Amino acid sequence: MKYLGFDDKLSNFLKYEIDSINSHLPKKRVPLSIAKKGHNVYVSKDNSQLYIDKKEIDLLLSICPTAKENEVLLPFLIIRRRDLGLGTYVISGELIDQFLILKALDKFDGTWTEFIENPLPKHLTFLYKPDLITLRKKLSTSTVIGFA
Repeated sequence: MKYLGFDDKLSNFLKYEIDSINSHLPKKRVPLSIAKKGHNVYVSKDNSQLYIDKKEIDLLLSICPTAKENEVLLPFLIIRRRDLGLGTYVISGELIDQFLILKALDKFDGTWTEFIENPLPKHLTFLYKPDLITLRKKLSTSTVIGFA
């Protein structure tokens, strides 16, 4: 029998707690190209069926390059990172996810080509409380907040 020290027990407890507060996160995300065809449902880890609003899908389609629609997975994952400071969040996923979120927030004014040719400094891709409030107003059903 393996002896679990205090640190191991604490780590297991913290992992369990983080998993339980993240039970609303999706099991599998939906590509934007599929969501635009009306298949806009995803299942969370706690087996809830959640719908992504058609208006949000239309907004994302208006700013997403057509060639990238299959790579964009909904809902977007926004992760709270206490290690980066109080009220700091990061956009989880690929560059296209960052591009779409920053465009939706009006924090980036250029095109997708400009975005990939001149990457923003890492600190400009962090989201803070005011950003999160605006984002959740614009994309409430196509974003989920996770905790790290």
